[in-house]
Amino acid sequence: MIYKNIAFSAAPFSYDLTFDDRITLVGGDSATGKTFLYEMLEDLRLTEEYNAIKLFNYKTDHILDSMKQCKNKFIVIDNADILINDAIRKFINFEFSNQYMLFLRNCDGLNVSDKSFKVLKLDQNKITLEEER
Repeated sequence: MIYKNIAFSAAPFSYDLTFDDRITLVGGDSATGKTFLYEMLEDLRLTEEYNAIKLFNYKTDHILDSMKQCKNKFIVIDNADILINDAIRKFINFEFSNQYMLFLRNCDGLNVSDKSFKVLKLDQNKITLEEER
């Protein structure tokens, strides 16, 4: 795994994200902070500690071709439900050098475990990834 934990502060919140699997699916309803977290990662990836973060969203052209250039990266895809197709799913399943955090509700076609399913939880300005129940 590239990152077992990603921790940072963005006032007034602190983030403490723990990953238990190579593929993490972050689900949850709209307006629960997923896109805001993605935006925080845009700045965080510029630091030396987190420079393995590679971000993809609706603004990214040729997602599969860009992903194929990634080795040993922590790949994050916002709005993955509408952005990934079968070819991208196949790449994620078989490119083991990368770790993935997908903001995604539908896991069809992905090799995931019961530890892959997470939701963002806010408790007293601390945001964590918790197992989805």
